[in-house]
Amino acid sequence: MIKKDNIKKYNLLCIDDSKLNRAFIIKILTPLNITIFEAENGIKGLEMLTEREYDLILLDIVMPEMDGFGFLNEFQKRENKEFVPVILMTGLDDLNSKIKGLNIGADDYLLKPLNEEELIARVFSLLRLKRANSELYQKNQLIKRELEAAKKIQQYIIPQNFDFISYPKISGIYRPIEDIGGDFFDCYKLDENRSAFIIADVTGHGIPAALTMTMSKMLFSIYAEKFPSTANLMKEINKQLRGTLLDMQYITAFYLIYDKTLKTLTYSNAGHTRPLYYKAYKNQIAALDSFGWFIGISDDTEYEEKKITVSDGDRLLLYTDGITEAKNKEGEDFGEIRLARFLKNNHNLSGEDFCNSLLDTVYEYIDGTEINDDIAFLNIEF
Repeated sequence: MIKKDNIKKYNLLCIDDSKLNRAFIIKILTPLNITIFEAENGIKGLEMLTEREYDLILLDIVMPEMDGFGFLNEFQKRENKEFVPVILMTGLDDLNSKIKGLNIGADDYLLKPLNEEELIARVFSLLRLKRANSELYQKNQLIKRELEAAKKIQQYIIPQNFDFISYPKISGIYRPIEDIGGDFFDCYKLDENRSAFIIADVTGHGIPAALTMTMSKMLFSIYAEKFPSTANLMKEINKQLRGTLLDMQYITAFYLIYDKTLKTLTYSNAGHTRPLYYKAYKNQIAALDSFGWFIGISDDTEYEEKKITVSDGDRLLLYTDGITEAKNKEGEDFGEIRLARFLKNNHNLSGEDFCNSLLDTVYEYIDGTEINDDIAFLNIEF
């Protein structure tokens, strides 16, 4: 027998048209710190669900007005914050009734006439499950609150306003697939003549990727002003992160420096997707690339450095592979060619209009298909 002093108080809803059966349940369970609330049919039981919260429901199958199966169907439609177990009580000793009840939401069953010891055992078995589920629910709520806080912090970390750089004109969008993600971009005003741009993608998703992203972004911002060479900066970042990344974790990144006086873009790539460059006077798209391993893969990594000339009207699109690898319902990628075509056909759009149009185009292409990666891109207009 369960000792009253060792258990907490519970609320139990008993739905049964038999007064005798309800009286038996009250007699057995009330001394065990369980308060019994009675309903004579499923309709009354649904009404009582609005009055208070219950820890467990004992439910008869055969009742007038609304039987146990009807109650279960309506009960499953409700948005319950926490798990409330249901025990079916039935005098029908047929397998089909038991299977039907379990399939539509019951968690256990008792045969009538009820046995005192079995009633107590099954009730407290599910109350233990309920308690464990409630503890898990509370922990999940705590995690959600912490993730929401992390999301707000990450939104602050990822720049949304680029007015501190007057030229070129910069805009961008970041859409993580989870509350927090591993993609990032940033811009730096190195001096009056030079500005720098970085876009990067940390392998994986969720908290590990977000923490690595935060650390990586901090390192790029610290060392950007110290290294006039894009290749040397990449090498230093790789050196700093090599021993701190998790096993099988790495970072792809593309880093550029724009010199307003020389009208040049110098860049280095660490295994990242190729940025697209729109050359206005030719009305052509070029993909920028240079040799360089992922950051965090090897200790001794060299990065190639390249340079192009910039003209007014040109445009640079930095992006992560969440765009090009977004798939439609046929499983086909959005792809670099389709992205280049969008850039060429929409070079007249500027700022937020360009960014929103690109995002809408990607979503229209996938047509409701689930996106499996973060989306991030920077639109830089010269």
